[in-house]
Amino acid sequence: MNTGPTDSSDQDGVAAQSAIPDSPVADYRQYYGLSEDPFRNDPEFAFFGGGGRRALLEQLQHLCQFSASLLAVLGKPGVGKSRVALELANSFQFDDEICLLAAEPGAGAEAVLGQMARHFALSVDENPSVGRLLAALRHFAQVADEEDRLALTIIDDAHHLDEKTLGALISLLQGQDSTGRRLHIVLFADSEMVSRLDQFNMHDVLIHDFELSPFSLEEATDYLNFRMEMADYMGPELFTEEKVEPWWRRAEGRLPRLHEQARRWLLESVSARASSGMPGTRRNALPLVHIVVIAVLLGVLLMVFIYQGDSETAERESTTRLPESRETQTLTLSSNNEASNRTGPEPSAETTQTPTPVTPERAQPELLSPEPSVEERPETPQPDEASEPEEVSAPAAQAETPAEQPPSEESTVAQASSLPDIPEDEQVLLSWRASEYTLQLLGASSRASVDRYIEAQPNREQLLSFETRRQGKPWFVVVTGRYSGTESAREAIRDLPEEQRKAGPWPRVMSDIHEEIKESRGL
Repeated sequence: MNTGPTDSSDQDGVAAQSAIPDSPVADYRQYYGLSEDPFRNDPEFAFFGGGGRRALLEQLQHLCQFSASLLAVLGKPGVGKSRVALELANSFQFDDEICLLAAEPGAGAEAVLGQMARHFALSVDENPSVGRLLAALRHFAQVADEEDRLALTIIDDAHHLDEKTLGALISLLQGQDSTGRRLHIVLFADSEMVSRLDQFNMHDVLIHDFELSPFSLEEATDYLNFRMEMADYMGPELFTEEKVEPWWRRAEGRLPRLHEQARRWLLESVSARASSGMPGTRRNALPLVHIVVIAVLLGVLLMVFIYQGDSETAERESTTRLPESRETQTLTLSSNNEASNRTGPEPSAETTQTPTPVTPERAQPELLSPEPSVEERPETPQPDEASEPEEVSAPAAQAETPAEQPPSEESTVAQASSLPDIPEDEQVLLSWRASEYTLQLLGASSRASVDRYIEAQPNREQLLSFETRRQGKPWFVVVTGRYSGTESAREAIRDLPEEQRKAGPWPRVMSDIHEEIKESRGL
């Protein structure tokens, strides 16, 4: 067993990098002013939170502390599971007990459990049995719970574990209540692991599995530019979607292959400059950023030298041109930002005339939006009152705007409730604000199992379900509660029934749920 995270696909990237011939020109890191190689396969390189990585990390952090379920992060080889595993291990407090392992092919239960026991400094025999190792780990988890410390085991490349080892790990989670922190286990494995976990069918151990998807083209482009920035590159972005698109297709989601393509392009860009005899190719020992700074400094010195020759003339020119520049700036601001030029340093005839036509132009759009909603109301008592809003000043109209918001929200709910061919629960969820939150309780591949779960809950009237897609197949999710933010949602977890707390509910923003429902329903 290894104590550090590895990704089996990293070997492809290492072999590919060794196949790149050394270039006689200066190293591209020096040419681009980089402090390190941004595309080396280093698991401790800066963490990129795009592509859903940051959101996944936050979900795992929450479940590791408040859930008694088994967590599994699944994905294709090379998508970055090892990097997420390392970031998860480093995200907890120093006094927490965190064990990060990387499984090797053929590793048995004795090797895996023994490595966990040694990492937690447990006193066991020299060649303990699986039963004694399990007993020692259970006792250790109880002590950590009493001392209010988190005990977490993260196993990377968990698809190498055999069935006996998986069964032993799952048995460590049996009999845990939802109030204790106890021992938590997170597995990082290939996508096929989900079918192996489902075969155990342990009713007292819930399994939360997450899919780590490969980067899209846009995300891959942002990822490459992010790594350049983390290597102290300060120039314009080098990678565009048009340039990255062929690399992205050849990589097939494997980040080491994408690193190889980007690194090769950087080397070729430096080689091309040297072979074409472009100016500066023999001076590229000096970083590009330093060359730019030197050029700017030389330009400033030249300007100072020129202006020293005729300082009196420069002072007279600056004195006479100052009002013109201020007036020009005032006129420019009046065309771009009409509200900011009502007070100017030296108002002219043109600037004092600007607010006169601008004020009604700004007031009219603000008055137009409430008027249709007022006219649409059937409760207009007299015709004379309908014309009064046209004579109301702009501040008064703005004061009335908040009063118009509740009807618009009700109309949104009414529109959602009238959507055809959409279940009532999904219509309710679509009517909520995108910035609000709810608590996700569980997800299942069967509508019948979700319905049975809801029917068995004491707060079934407060539960809602919606359908989405997962790996191209229907996936049904149960949620509860409507909250203004993540903090209020987390505080509401303690008020849920024990079975629901044990499932490890976690806050979800409604914008994501809206997107999933609309995508599933083709809206």
